Amino acid sequence: MTDLADVDLLRFVWVDNANIIRSKSVPLFGADPGDLDRSVRISQALLSLPVHADAVVEQAGLLPTHDVTLVPDWSTLRRFDDGQAVVQCDIYDGDGPWEHCPRSFLRRMSDEAAHIGLNILAGSELEFTLLRDGVPIDSTCYAQDAAFDFDAAVVMEVLATLHAQGVPVAQCHPESGPGQWEISLKPLPVLAAADAIVAVRQVVRAVAARHGMTVTYLPLVTPEAVGAGLHVHMSFTGEQSDGFGEFGYPFIAGVLESLRPLLAVTAGSPLSLMRFRPRFWAGAYFGWGIDNKEAPLRVILNDEGAPRDVEFKAGDITANPYLMLGCLLVSGLDGIARDLELPEPLVGDPGLLDDIQRALAGIEPLPHDPAEVLAAFGDSGLFARAMGGLHLSFCAVQQAGQDHMRGMSFDEIVTVLVERI
Repeated sequence: MTDLADVDLLRFVWVDNANIIRSKSVPLFGADPGDLDRSVRISQALLSLPVHADAVVEQAGLLPTHDVTLVPDWSTLRRFDDGQAVVQCDIYDGDGPWEHCPRSFLRRMSDEAAHIGLNILAGSELEFTLLRDGVPIDSTCYAQDAAFDFDAAVVMEVLATLHAQGVPVAQCHPESGPGQWEISLKPLPVLAAADAIVAVRQVVRAVAARHGMTVTYLPLVTPEAVGAGLHVHMSFTGEQSDGFGEFGYPFIAGVLESLRPLLAVTAGSPLSLMRFRPRFWAGAYFGWGIDNKEAPLRVILNDEGAPRDVEFKAGDITANPYLMLGCLLVSGLDGIARDLELPEPLVGDPGLLDDIQRALAGIEPLPHDPAEVLAAFGDSGLFARAMGGLHLSFCAVQQAGQDHMRGMSFDEIVTVLVERI
């Protein structure tokens, strides 16, 4: 265990099936902490809570009749400058990982990739909106330099805090919406990449609060707004010299084949699917493309014209990052195992075609019905086999959230989600 002499309050963190970051804390204030590796326990029922209420979803099969243990991964310890520290946890049942633990699921899928000689690095782009009294803090446009003057205090403190915590930021810029920013993270092994996404969420929220602001990570804050996504860039290396060619294309083919059910994990909120609109660079149609920002799967070329990585655009921060990356690996590894081939790439912007032209080209829009994608995910044998009991508990929690929000207005849904995600 690492030295905790300077830590006054240690928060043990997990992310649940509704993508709420939760924690239990141990006050230290210089005292000998003792053995913290197995000291914090939670009810298994905490993984059965929906996004809208702390009420157990019985269909998840996780009743408050059994406790599990938060096991800290000390490599993830991050300190804040007010005496607090956070550590990401795996959830154990007895001596081993609990099958309902999202972080342990991603760790297992990463191990399965390594078993076939595949190493995946994941970078991410997180988009969010800063608000003061519920109103965006500026009205700047994409990459407008003036935003760094208007929002300098909060943005610089966010970047400085992430740097001090060892979270590797690649770039930061104003996005297209009022008060909207993007932080891009450097490529990391997939488990560390998911931890870093959680870290950004925590840091931005904490720093915004210090400056009298709030932050929303919702994919849409008004029906006509520019959307906010969580894009993941994946690069592949294998035992052969050309890792992308060996694994990348069949991996992408697997993700594309499973994209409909996968959306239940990567874009499962009612607001998420509304974001998939033509000409918003959101990837509104099924398919893949080469350097095509209108494709949900975009192969990015390097300066020599060879594939560098693939960007998965069909996600947002309402997704649990451990489940998102884990399920991307499930579908991608299935594509590799079956040596799937990709269809022809999308060329140009499908949104510029009319319905007949798209139908003749076999171009289908991404679904806009959360019930449709959740039903597809629930019926998927591929994800059920890979996830085990976690598949059942996730589906039950998501179904409860959808049932609660069905029939609500846009503003009512925002009210449910804005302080939870």
